[in-house]
Amino acid sequence: METITTRGRSVKIPTHVSELTPAQYEYYVFLAYALGAGVIDGDYFRIRWLSFLIGLGKADYTLLKAQHVEELKAQAGAIEGFFVAEGNRVHLDFNTPVNLLPSYGGYQGPGDWLDGVTYGEFVECLTIAENLHQMDEQEVAEGYSHIARRLYHIPDGEKVPDLLAFHAPTLLASVWKAILAGPVEINGKKIDLRIIFRSSGGKKPDDKTGWTGITFEVATAGLFGNVAEVERTDMWAVLIYLYKCKFEYLNEKRNTQNK
Repeated sequence: METITTRGRSVKIPTHVSELTPAQYEYYVFLAYALGAGVIDGDYFRIRWLSFLIGLGKADYTLLKAQHVEELKAQAGAIEGFFVAEGNRVHLDFNTPVNLLPSYGGYQGPGDWLDGVTYGEFVECLTIAENLHQMDEQEVAEGYSHIARRLYHIPDGEKVPDLLAFHAPTLLASVWKAILAGPVEINGKKIDLRIIFRSSGGKKPDDKTGWTGITFEVATAGLFGNVAEVERTDMWAVLIYLYKCKFEYLNEKRNTQNK
């Protein structure tokens, strides 16, 4: 958060997407769609976004008295944290494992870091997300809606709100990216879940069964029950179990090699 001074008062505004309230996030997405569609450009996005964050609603701060406009222009850099530069391209940042829409339209979603999502829901949604690049435009839209339907428990037959069809896959991608980026803090401890997905260095060929194979292996171990029971288990419980198994395997392998 950063404090902005405008018209003789101080206003705290978020400087990163993870700090947004649900209402701010909803408007952020609205502006992002307008920007993506070419309805507004980056400069006007900045004007509208800063205006909204300081409490002007849908009015532009550029309509204020000249002295107040200059005052805000001098502080406009506070919102640059919402933009990400990659090479010559600049895009809006949506990357956060914080669920900025815990509930929407009467539907209850997961907590931060997909807390409360079952392993089965996680695998189903992630599998769809990983295959989106092979789909046509209509299939991608259906995939987004399917992910939202699962994460927000939207009954079949009810239309998925457009905002959730965007937000749910974005949240899923952010959490998955964070898992693959480095250690994740769980109960105050840093745990590097990446070891689950790394090669063990052996010559055993990949059986290509992916998450399905992992699910069957976990079920075979019996800790969480059969396949159906594994799928109903909290995703983080299963991931931590997989981490523990891989960690112990790698540790045993190192000890054997050192003998």
